[in-house]
Formats: sequence, structure tokens, C-alpha cells
Amino acid sequence: MRSPIRRAALVGCVALLLVTAGCSGGTPTSVTETTAPTTSAATTGTTGNVSAEQYPPGVAANGTLVNVSVLLDAHAAATANEPTVLTQRWTNADETVVRSYARGANRTPYYSTFERTADGERVTEAFYGTDAREYVRVTADEETFYSVVQDSFTNTRAWTNDDVFEPRSALHLLLAGGNYSVNGTVERGGRTFVQFTADEPSPANGLYDAYEGTVLVTPDGVVHDIDAATTVNSDGETVRTEHSIALDADAEWSGPPSWVGDVPHLSLSIVADGHAVELRNTGGGALPANTTLRVGASTDPVWGSNPSARAGDVAGTVTTNARLEPGDAVYVTATENGTSFSLHDDPARGDYTFGFAGVSGTQQNVTYRLVTGIKNATAD
Repeated sequence: MRSPIRRAALVGCVALLLVTAGCSGGTPTSVTETTAPTTSAATTGTTGNVSAEQYPPGVAANGTLVNVSVLLDAHAAATANEPTVLTQRWTNADETVVRSYARGANRTPYYSTFERTADGERVTEAFYGTDAREYVRVTADEETFYSVVQDSFTNTRAWTNDDVFEPRSALHLLLAGGNYSVNGTVERGGRTFVQFTADEPSPANGLYDAYEGTVLVTPDGVVHDIDAATTVNSDGETVRTEHSIALDADAEWSGPPSWVGDVPHLSLSIVADGHAVELRNTGGGALPANTTLRVGASTDPVWGSNPSARAGDVAGTVTTNARLEPGDAVYVTATENGTSFSLHDDPARGDYTFGFAGVSGTQQNVTYRLVTGIKNATAD
């Protein structure tokens, strides 16, 4: 049995890993996990001639891809209201990474996953986000951890569209890395794709020492497939990496992954004219009894788009005395100066006036980070 010290160290290592795993992500062809394609869609179909009228945005009259940002703007506009799944894979002698990002016709809900295998060790992340909450599952060293997040900072965003290492950035990195030019058309599934090829790095890109790639793009700018091989020479070592990015524009959104139903869907809100905080289980699993939660509070809202659940001017702890089943709620109050917090089974009204509240804690393998009372630049 793994000792508590070993387990705590693992949790810390996983959290640290996830801070840097933003350049990571995952694998569905709908909302559920699947494996990435094993063959390149860019190599299928019949190649034909292409006219200048078919050139996607960002392509010069001579057929050279000269403005990747313009092309990706067109890609984003054309897919903005369409269900899509974007899957990326790269592999070299040291590691294999697969990540994906899936959504329906709207930005939320969305689902992203990440899987990395290196030196015989495998780490997987899955991230499901709605307008109200975010749910995270991380598996490493044969242990699985979960997070339930509301408006709070979390260490992992498996591959979301608002992450620093978002899908657009992944597309840009590969497209800008090669010296691409038009090389005919490909017919596939009743669609016509403009094919681009590159056999050397882009003159403006200093990342790669060698580059070979093929890209399929619709005339209106939707990037469907990228297959590339890059070589980097550093300190006498040569690293060759195989890359692929594939867009499934015919995906069907099938709802949240099954594991989301295993964790409590906790929701935090300020009630009783600011004199109490409601912690409600809106669905999923039950919050166990004897769960100790840290409460942070301020009399004024906290400014910021993504504050930590530990923020606040005063802090304390509360502990549940019974299971919080789906549909149940408990209420937190505090003394006037915020030096003492209490938990109530029924609606209550305390002396402290909450403008902001954050709740955080860990029970078994589930961590909670919930925040309410946020004011940002877009608020009235």
C-alpha cells in the first residue's frame, strides 16, 4: 500500500505537472475518449488541378501560404457554430502525446483530453467545461484524481480554446513552421480540398532544421488535416518528430463523459442578502460526510477573471456532518468580523456580509475549488 507521504508527494507532482501541461491535450471523435486516427486523411483521395479562385485566405497569387493568421481567422469563422473535434498527435523517440478538443455548435460545453507516454510512464487528463462549472480527471502512476471547479483557478486545462496553448496555437505552430505552397486539390467525401505541401522549413521560422508536410484546407479556409515531420538539431542531438492534426467537422456532440456523473456537482452562491453562502449539490455523486472545507471571504466582490478559491480577507473552516446528496444544500455563515464560520443544514442568516466567498477542500481523491462574488471589467 502506498504511504500517505508517497501519495501526498504524487498529488503535488501531478499538480506541478499540470501547470506545465497546457501544451498538452487529448482524444475524442465525439465527447467520449477514442484513439486518434492511425492513418493520415491527407493521403487519401484523388489529386487534381487547382485554380487561383480556390485558394484559401492567406495564400498569395503564386500559391504560397504567406499569412497563417489570416487563414486561421477564416478557419475560426467557418467553424464557430459547428460541432467539431480537433485531434493532435506527435511522437518521437522520447514521447508520444495525443490531445483533442471537442464541442457542439456552441463554445460550451466542451471536452478536451490529453495523453502523454514517456519513459514507460503514462499521464492522462480529461477536462469537461460548462458555463457554470469545470470538471477535471487526471490519472498518473495508476491513481486517478478529480477536481470540481467553479470560477476558480485550476492547474489543468487539458486543451481548451482559452488556454495559452490553445488549438489555434497548435495549428499556427505547424502551419508557420513549413514553407507551404499549393500542390493541387484532393477530393474526399464529396468535398474539395486544396492541398499544400512543404519540403523545407519556412524562412521566417527558426524552430526546425528540417520540415516536410502536407495540409488539406477547404477553399473557404477550414484546415482539416496537417501531417508533418520536423527535425531539430541541438547540442549534437537530432530529434525527429512526427506530427498530425485532424479536424472532424461531422462530429456529433453526445453530452458529458460518464465520469462527470461520479463526482458531486457542487455550486456556490451568496444568499440571504449577503448574510450566508449556499453550498448546493446540483447533481452527480454525493459529497461525503466529514468533509472539511476552507472558506475564504470578503465583504466586497473580488476583482479578476479567475481568482483562487483561497482568496479573501478572512478565512476559516467548516466540516459537513452528513452526506450532501444531489439536490441538498448547506449554508455557511460567519461572525461579524469574520473570525468564526459556521455550517447549517437549513437556511440561516449570519452577522457577516459576504461580497465574495471561496470554498476549497479535498475529500479522498476529489478536490473542490468554488468561487462566487467576482467582479470583472465586463460587469456592470
